Amino acid sequence: MRRIPRRRILPGRVSPTLIAGAVLTALILLAAVCAPLIAPAGPTAQSLVDGLQPPSFAHLFGTDQLGRDIFSRVLYAARTDLRIAWVSAVTPFVVGVTVGLVSGYFGTRLRGAVGWGFARITDTCIAFPFYVLIIAIVFAVGAGETGIVFAFALIGWVGYARVLGAMTAALRDAEWVRAARGSGLSHARVLVRHVLPNILPQAIVLLATEIVLIMVAIVTLGYLGLGVPRPTPDWGTMIADGQLFIETHWWISAMPGLAVVITGIAFSMLGDGVGDALRIGGGSRGGAGREYGRSRLGLRARDRAAAPAAATSASESAGTAELEPGEVRVAGLRIDAAAAPAGEPAPPLVAGIDLAARPGEALGIVGESGSGKSLTLRALLGMMPNGTRIAGGAARAGGRVGMVFQDPLTALDPLTRVGSQVREALRAGGRVGQSGSRGHAEVLALLHDVGLGAAGSGAADAGSADSGEAERIARAYPHQLSGGQRQRIVIAMALAGDPDVLLCDEPTTALDVTVQRQVLALLARLRRERGLTLVFVSHDIAVVAEVCERIAVMRGGRIVETGTAAQIVQRPAEAYTQGLLAALPTLPVIPAAAGHETEAPVATSSPPASSPPEPPVLAVAGLEVRYGRSVAATGVSFALARGAALGIVGESGSGKTTIARAVVGQLRPAAGLIALDGAELPHRRGAALRRAVQLVPQDPYSSLDPRMTIGRSIAEAIERDPARRAGRRRPGAAETRARVAELLALVRLDPEHAARYPHELSGGQRQRVAIARALAASPRVLVADEPTSALDVSVQAEVVDLLQSLRRDLGLALVFVSHDLALVHELCDRVLVMRGGSPVELGGPELFASPRDPYTRELLAAVPRLAPPTA
Repeated sequence: MRRIPRRRILPGRVSPTLIAGAVLTALILLAAVCAPLIAPAGPTAQSLVDGLQPPSFAHLFGTDQLGRDIFSRVLYAARTDLRIAWVSAVTPFVVGVTVGLVSGYFGTRLRGAVGWGFARITDTCIAFPFYVLIIAIVFAVGAGETGIVFAFALIGWVGYARVLGAMTAALRDAEWVRAARGSGLSHARVLVRHVLPNILPQAIVLLATEIVLIMVAIVTLGYLGLGVPRPTPDWGTMIADGQLFIETHWWISAMPGLAVVITGIAFSMLGDGVGDALRIGGGSRGGAGREYGRSRLGLRARDRAAAPAAATSASESAGTAELEPGEVRVAGLRIDAAAAPAGEPAPPLVAGIDLAARPGEALGIVGESGSGKSLTLRALLGMMPNGTRIAGGAARAGGRVGMVFQDPLTALDPLTRVGSQVREALRAGGRVGQSGSRGHAEVLALLHDVGLGAAGSGAADAGSADSGEAERIARAYPHQLSGGQRQRIVIAMALAGDPDVLLCDEPTTALDVTVQRQVLALLARLRRERGLTLVFVSHDIAVVAEVCERIAVMRGGRIVETGTAAQIVQRPAEAYTQGLLAALPTLPVIPAAAGHETEAPVATSSPPASSPPEPPVLAVAGLEVRYGRSVAATGVSFALARGAALGIVGESGSGKTTIARAVVGQLRPAAGLIALDGAELPHRRGAALRRAVQLVPQDPYSSLDPRMTIGRSIAEAIERDPARRAGRRRPGAAETRARVAELLALVRLDPEHAARYPHELSGGQRQRVAIARALAASPRVLVADEPTSALDVSVQAEVVDLLQSLRRDLGLALVFVSHDLALVHELCDRVLVMRGGSPVELGGPELFASPRDPYTRELLAAVPRLAPPTA
């Protein structure tokens, strides 16, 4: 029989808390079950001559006023109280989890009397103190075990329903839930197979907490005379019995009270430990987490050196020579995982690299994902991610250091206005005091410096040039700003400490080309005006070559090549660098004026001109989508034939993703129609129609259930195939496994990946799995929303090549949403240019060489371009 790996059962961390809680709980339960064998006397046996005896070898916990052995009574009371607590906890748990799932998932659909009644019941239960309600209900129903169980069954489910309902509502719009619905799964199956396992860890923690509360309630009721009737031993009645003797014979009440405390601690530790063990991937995505606490750093070199002890010792071993302000030196830097897994030692994450930058210089570091680029920046910052350590060498920077993180949305506190965050960064850098108007003026000046106001707004976003713009932005929350504005805020916070060195970790990866151009121009201006040293990490060589004078190429934790930007781009010496350059998609050169010929031929994947036109698989006419009263997209029309590819491009907020989600049925159009094979798609699509148009979302991690293995996620879509179920026969396990392996091979992944979880794969592998899961539904149309935005160029090229082959081999129609115009040029037959929710231009390959609309020309001009390599 095949052994199930431990990580399938407990995929998270087995912590000391879990071990201690499990051991302590097991001992308590064992003592309760074995009470007749352990207890030296019966729980009701009296011996008046032995009354009020203190703890001794004869009576470990002493005796009470009737001469009963307290140790024996504590053991038997554990049997009673634990049984009542368990029975009282089960019904509220089942009811609360069910109500929480249904109410959270269906949300506003619970209208009328059902929704009103549920809301009033929960409000009433929460308005009254918990123990007051329990005591009142038990008093009304009658004391004893039955009354206690009934009281908790009546109101105990409310806490579960509120907490788990909120969690379910948050998961309801998760991409993997939408993907499950898109595969044809019913609401009930989505709830049971996808949502329930993901809220179960929190439900178990709540259950453990509830058992402790019930135990305390049972003891309280027993103390008040509403619990288990005498002479049955109960911890509450035992504490009450010792009340008269508390000053002279303390052990009568103290021993059962100690049993209550130890039991509460045991169940609390067990619940927390099980919750941790059931969490997937340590609670993070490949180590990515919120950075807003770190993005405010502007640390002096001596402060950074004091942060991690490993970095300090490494620096001392490499020499103590002072660096000039702005100088960067990395010597023999080696970074290892903090705790290598059992078996063979893991290779170093960064393997003894050497780098240097002079004051005021711009050094670029490029390479594929996992090459060690970001870890090198973290070493320079002096703040290593959890799970890593500096094992040797040194990474030092002279003067102050600021850092710009990759995702500006996670680098900002979502609950604090950006002006307050910038002010806090200024205060941390010593530029403003705790209070006063000078701080606000400094905030506005810094926003102006990064192009978010009237002064210095040459590179600002449209609409940022009026004098009140900086004030408006300072009062805004992060979600109220565009991606480019958020990125500038992060840059402003990094500049708040007046840094000599600015570290930039993929600062333009998720930005459209026009905003990317603005951010790059801003960094160039800041370097020029402030004399900053810039260390710029990216997987895009074209971007790095535009910003930096020197480039270092990393692979597998090592430096494979360094040189000037011109040398790396035009005369690469290493095969790996040549491969990176070859993987970059290219665009034809735009003529300087109308009427000029293009300087490069336009490559296209469209069918030969002699081929007869095919009827459209997908047709969109006059599509309009609204969010409330706001129009997100309007006047969108296009047609897509079998095997054809349409690219949708435009800046952030132009309506690209809105169109994609409307096409797959996740958004309801306000006007227009969407037709598949000539038949208009209804607003509410059945399982077969949902499967016919599949979405590959931008973030592949979010489209896969974190608690399902890759094979299970793909198999689920296979099992719901209407064609296979037409004969009322579910595909067998062997047939399903074979189909999963076939799909993984189709997206160029080894079948062994079927046994892994999403967090165990790289970004490129997860993106391919997301495509395989979409293909498992046998779609006619594949809608890919920014599927390569976070991938390095080599993986990006593989995904594009994969999509090309799927079009060719399966006849799959493709809608490709991207801000990367070069990729769209390489992959698509036709291009739809969007701006402000409206179409600007629709054309074929000629659009890239001779765009008609000025906005299209502006987009193409903003794309960084490389000079061709020389021999």
